[in-house]
Amino acid sequence: MKRFLGPLILLCICVTGNLFAYTDVIDVPTAEVVNYYTMDLNFRLYSGGGVLSRINFGVPKRVNIGGSVDIDKLIGKEAPSIRPPALNLKFRVFDGSQKFPALAVGYSGQGYRYEESSGTYLDREKGLYFVGSIEALTEGLWWHVGTNINFTREDNRDKSNFYAFLGFNYDIEEDNKKMLSFMAEYDNLNDLRNSRLNSGLRFFPAENIHVDLSIKDIASQHGFPTERFLSINYQGNF
Repeated sequence: MKRFLGPLILLCICVTGNLFAYTDVIDVPTAEVVNYYTMDLNFRLYSGGGVLSRINFGVPKRVNIGGSVDIDKLIGKEAPSIRPPALNLKFRVFDGSQKFPALAVGYSGQGYRYEESSGTYLDREKGLYFVGSIEALTEGLWWHVGTNINFTREDNRDKSNFYAFLGFNYDIEEDNKKMLSFMAEYDNLNDLRNSRLNSGLRFFPAENIHVDLSIKDIASQHGFPTERFLSINYQGNF
């Protein structure tokens, strides 16, 4: 696995073009989709040597199709553990205007913080979601508001869980080029027991690459330790 990761990143860096779309804040989605015949490739390096790899394709127009694979302990001395792959879909319903947000509906099957004992993720997948994104209050400040529903089985009964989320990113530009972005999000904001406050900084070392330094579960309500992780994201034509 490691010997394929380096050449893949190198191949991506060699492709040019300024195509960037913010498909996610940190954990919560936005209404953005990658362009037609564009791919979005992301590697999240988290605690314990884990790497969460995600790829999405802009085929057909307005629709992103892709998936993700979570490999725990990929970096380090212990034997890696591969989690089941997850499906990701997003459809941009409306492009938005000065007064109305862009709208998207999608599905994400990827969770976070895998627990070996239960065989599930402590931070559940988004499942079905609906999100709106709009630039408001000042130039470069984007707001993302949405709701999602996922399904679980508790006490031998199927259960539906509804949540809401809010996120924003503020971009700093120089000569029409993005230099830095401040990000924050409040996930599961209608459920105090499962709510999550995350924040981060996004850097742009190249036109089609951004690197995120993020902090997850700030002042956690459920006792999880605050986690720091690194994400590397690339977008380019295929």
